[in-house]
Amino acid sequence: MSEQESRGRVELICGPMFAGKTTLLVERLTAAGAAGVTVVAIKPARDTRYEARRIVTHDGGALDARPIATAAELVPAVAGAVVVGVDEAHFFDASLAKECQSLAQHGVRVIAAGVDLDHRGQLFEVMATLQRMADEVTRLESVCARCGAPATLTQRLVASEARIVVGGAGDYEPRCAQCFQGDARREDDSL
Repeated sequence: MSEQESRGRVELICGPMFAGKTTLLVERLTAAGAAGVTVVAIKPARDTRYEARRIVTHDGGALDARPIATAAELVPAVAGAVVVGVDEAHFFDASLAKECQSLAQHGVRVIAAGVDLDHRGQLFEVMATLQRMADEVTRLESVCARCGAPATLTQRLVASEARIVVGGAGDYEPRCAQCFQGDARREDDSL
């Protein structure tokens, strides 16, 4: 195995919405780029909240990104990259983990960021798989929008049966376990 192949790894940044996951991803990718390596950022094509071809943090930080619709598009989209960042990893199916592992086995440093628990407090399958195989997991917390305690959960504020609803402030807020309403929210659509 060459020196480059031995440096491949998968890093995962996870936590609830508004915890700074994308900010940390952008910081790591920017630092790698400043070191002179080829960096490619990836985002899900369906995430058009801010810009279609940029990863944008909630506080306005941004980085150019290539949108992909499926996990199968990851490897071809990042050809030649030494460091790859994947934002909103939970938007992809579980096969994303296999694609990330394949890149790492070929010497690529892969940094994936995403929400680990859905609005019901259930682990996204892709995030569970990434957590098991990652070389490093950074789990961030936010601040509960109700009481100010450390928040590890994401409360959906809009009614929908879909597991993933693309949104931001006004659609979701971070909550601690005490303030999290889980499925009770579905009984009261006014939330």
